[in-house]
This record gives sequence, structure tokens and C-alpha cells, in this order.
Amino acid sequence: MTLVTAIINFKGGVAKTTTTMNLGAGLRKLKERVLIIDTDPQGNVAVNLQGSEESVLNPQTLTISALYQRPDIDPNKAIIKGTYFDYIPNNLYAYQRTNGMSDYRLLKLIIDKVKHNYDQIIIDTPPYLGLDAINAIYAADTLMLVTDFSKASLTGVQILVSVLDKWHDKQISSVFKNKPKTILFTMHQKNTVLHRELLESVEDSKAVGMGIMLKERIPRLLKVVEDGYSGVPTIISNPRNKVATEYKSLAETWYYARTTGKITGSRYIVNVPKS
Repeated sequence: MTLVTAIINFKGGVAKTTTTMNLGAGLRKLKERVLIIDTDPQGNVAVNLQGSEESVLNPQTLTISALYQRPDIDPNKAIIKGTYFDYIPNNLYAYQRTNGMSDYRLLKLIIDKVKHNYDQIIIDTPPYLGLDAINAIYAADTLMLVTDFSKASLTGVQILVSVLDKWHDKQISSVFKNKPKTILFTMHQKNTVLHRELLESVEDSKAVGMGIMLKERIPRLLKVVEDGYSGVPTIISNPRNKVATEYKSLAETWYYARTTGKITGSRYIVNVPKS
């Protein structure tokens, strides 16, 4: 079984890419075969790993968007064998390559050609709803809604869920409703009034249709920002700090999700379909 996870939120700056990279690196430490697919035209996965913007600025880079445009190309040729996980990059030329496209099946067709080589495939998505996010939702077995620990961001997640539940394409709306959904809090600060108030409002999040709240909560630490510039995921560079500890737990949760078909949240368990 390959577990395909889409990490989504149409709000930027909530640590989607940081979560993608640390989850991928954590799973690799658990001996999982991991592929990350960057569908964000900003190309932050490659930028963080390579330490430069060369791939983002190079029109010749074989990206996921190029594969959308040229389905005749073997997607294995786009896979970069990284130190912490394998990945398919994206870059700013995605806008040109995918302009006018509307087929939500493109990414799934690509994943179907490579997933036999991987245990876990993680899709990083851009901070807006469009071709890339819709393709990711359609291709994924489960959705991780990443949100910073704030009332505004949580409201954004509720809006996101509401919009997708009523999406104009009934196929996508139906797919979204039936996909297992989890909520991961980032930039989390304990022992504050806001902390208590927010937890009270979302503890029974399953009841309001957003998905189950994961027990892992990623703290706010400057070190995470520094690691992003160094190109080394925090779970590797600082394995004992609080952020790394939570990401390690998240990786273990996802390992057991693939091997048992169940994701455990803070109060609920959700079944994951086999891919």
C-alpha cells in the first residue's frame, strides 16, 4: 500500500512546506520510501534543499507542471534523488505551462506511474485553490489541513472546507467530502488564554466537518526558520528540540497510517483507504 497525502491550506505562511519536508524526512528515518511532489509554483521544496533559486528560475527544469503539459514524458525522469527523500520539483514557469488547463486527474495519472516505488507520497500545494490544489485533492488518499494556531487561520480552514464542500464541480465536491481529513496545528503556543479558547472551539472538530485534530502540535521556534535557509529539515538538524519531537511523532502517526490503515487524532481515529 502507498499512502498519498496532500498538505493543503489556501493561506500562506502556515508551514505547509516545512511540514512536508519534516514529515518526509521523518518517514525516511523510519525506512519508508518517500516521494515529495511540489505543486507550488514558488518551488520552495527545491529552493530549501538546493540552497538556491536556480531550479525555480530555470525553464529547462523538468517539473510537475511540465509533466502536466507533456503526459508522454516518463515522470520517473523528473524525480530527483535527495538526501532526505526523493522529490519532483516545481517552478515559476508552472503558470505558463498550466494556463488554461482544468483537468483534475493529471496528478493522479502521474502518481499511478510511480507509486509502486514508494511507500509514502506527500504533495505540497500552493496557498490558493486552483489547478494544483484540486489535482492534489483528487490524487490523495488523505488530506492534511495545516494551520497556524490562530483564530483567523482556523476560520480560513473552515472557509476552505465550506468552499470545497460546495465546489462547482460535483465530482471534486464529492471526492473532498469523502476523503479522510486531519488538522495539524503549527506555530503552537501553550499556556495562553488563546490556546485554551481555541482548543475548546475545535476539540470536537469532527462534529463541524473539518476533520480530526491531530495530537501533534508544532511549536513556534525561530530555529525552524533558520533550518529552512540551511536546507536541512529540523527533524534532521536538531532532532531533540520540541519541533523535531512533534514532527517525529507525526511521522510515526503516518507510518502507522500506512501500515494499519488508521490515523489517530487527539480524540478520534479515521480510516484511510488503500491506494
